[in-house]
Amino acid sequence: MSTDNKLEPIQAVERALMILETISRKGSMGLNDLNKEMKINKASLLRLAFTLTENGYLEKDAKDGKYSLTLKPYEIGLSAVQNLDKMSLINSTLVELSNMTGRIAQFSVEDNHQLLCLQSIGQKEPSFSIYTNVGRRSPLYCTSAGKALLSAYSNIDIMEKWNHLDIHPLTEYTITDVHSLLQDISAVRQKGYALDREENEYHVFCVGSLIMGAANTPLGAISISGNQLSEEEEKQIAEILLPACRRLSGLLGYVSK
Repeated sequence: MSTDNKLEPIQAVERALMILETISRKGSMGLNDLNKEMKINKASLLRLAFTLTENGYLEKDAKDGKYSLTLKPYEIGLSAVQNLDKMSLINSTLVELSNMTGRIAQFSVEDNHQLLCLQSIGQKEPSFSIYTNVGRRSPLYCTSAGKALLSAYSNIDIMEKWNHLDIHPLTEYTITDVHSLLQDISAVRQKGYALDREENEYHVFCVGSLIMGAANTPLGAISISGNQLSEEEEKQIAEILLPACRRLSGLLGYVSK
């Protein structure tokens, strides 16, 4: 049984959220109005309103004693909307790439020294790799998206991360030597994309490229996956993937140097 099923809500937190929601509907309210609306005693309301005010979520008018929202809840909501907008842009790019290549397009991020798939678009056979499933974790060192993300680090940083990557061979093609990986990463930096030719799993071939964000830091990587990859197919996919990743990075706020 999930531990979530054993937990119960914290009443004070629920009431604090109710105060924010109630005031957001009314505009501004005093303790008497809040008491009538929420049926909570004034002593409790006063402590909750004071806490919300001290933490910057409410402000109290010195003249009439009424509380109103500050811009802090707005900032939180705006961040949520911006994140939704980001995923909308990422999803539309994945759909476009999947349609143009006829392969699976996925967006992944680095999480705790692993590659975490956040979105996957495209048709796949029932027998095709679960590597492309949303929520699936994979190694950084033997996936195209993972190597694309590693290419944003310096060689010194990659060597420092090496011991955290749980290196072991998954196929006969898996790179398990840090110097060989650094050579591969050097090629990724030159070409702008990374390759996985059955390094993570047999019969799975991927081309991946980095997605940058507003702070000129990597947000994640997009990879195109299929069950084969000739040199000509690699070239064709790269010619489609790289401009799409540059365009998406720009839309997400990245400014190239």
